[in-house]
Amino acid sequence: MSRSYITLRPRDHELVRAAWSLGWVTCRVLTDVISPMTSPRTLAGRLAQLADARFLRRRRIVGGPGGHLWLYGAGPKASAIDPAYANAWRPPDFHLAHTIEVGDTIAALLTPGRLGAISVNEWKGQAELRTWHKPGAAMPDLSVRWTSGECAGAWLVEVDRGTESRHALRSKFLRYLHTPACEVLIVTTSDERARNIAILARELGAAVLTTDRRALRAADVPQVYDARSGRRRLADEIA
Repeated sequence: MSRSYITLRPRDHELVRAAWSLGWVTCRVLTDVISPMTSPRTLAGRLAQLADARFLRRRRIVGGPGGHLWLYGAGPKASAIDPAYANAWRPPDFHLAHTIEVGDTIAALLTPGRLGAISVNEWKGQAELRTWHKPGAAMPDLSVRWTSGECAGAWLVEVDRGTESRHALRSKFLRYLHTPACEVLIVTTSDERARNIAILARELGAAVLTTDRRALRAADVPQVYDARSGRRRLADEIA
């Protein structure tokens, strides 16, 4: 049988959709998000088969365990699964570090119990969001929907790597003022930067929550700065 022939399983559809939605994604993130009961090594074998069959693209970049890292995106045959996957958007090379960080962030948000009583049950990556993005509108890295008991909400998620200036953040928040239906969750590099970003958002009246990536990936429920209330509290207390 040809290596390019493959019988798709339900999990394969989820893997291709996640790779398309995020633009590029690591095997570890796909394991955490789609198949947490599977070992990364086992899933890597299946990803290689999907790449051979052209449902996925893969590329190797320098860095990560072993000196290199494989990234996966939607392949030429992904449109056979869903026409929306045709001409899939992928971030430019200079954004790859940011893209990897976005994948790590959605993996953390989806981890059961990570946000206490809040459970994220739906998400979209930037490539997916771009399919209906309007020029001039805010473009988040992720969009998530969550539930907590009888409460439900949505966040537009921005992953900040500490490179954006105060002016750039201010311009971004002004765009988000036109999307009042959703709060913005900013995951940044340190608690101090999270606090400063929350202060800036409060000055503008933007509905922004901020936290830092180390807190988001720690065992305890992370604390977030709430720009509207001017308070810091546990993530699941905002529900």
